Amino acid sequence: MTSPETVAAITEVVSTYATAMVAGDRVELERVFFENASEVGHYEGELLWNTRDVFIRMCEEEGDTSATAWWSIRNLSIHGDIAVVHVEDDWAGMRFDTILTMLFHQGAWRVVSKVYRIQPEWS
Repeated sequence: MTSPETVAAITEVVSTYATAMVAGDRVELERVFFENASEVGHYEGELLWNTRDVFIRMCEEEGDTSATAWWSIRNLSIHGDIAVVHVEDDWAGMRFDTILTMLFHQGAWRVVSKVYRIQPEWS
């Protein structure tokens, strides 16, 4: 059985991810994403396969420190030191279904990859 502390720690990473993405906060995004993490999804009919740093630059360009991040965890699956989180979140005027894969490493949960789709009613 998964402990409440594990769920809380993963939820905190998701909160940091969503808040830092909206604000364009490089330091916080670097803290929650592994250096070799990727961001993958379709945008305007094209497949985007971004490195962590390209993703963070996009967040910096669209960032709005006065905006309030909206996000909701739709599903969470934890298996030992790995977790998969389905997050619904808003960014740059669009609503996304985002799947974050995470790994517990050196005492912290961090994002290994982000795969997303823009919800059809928002694209």
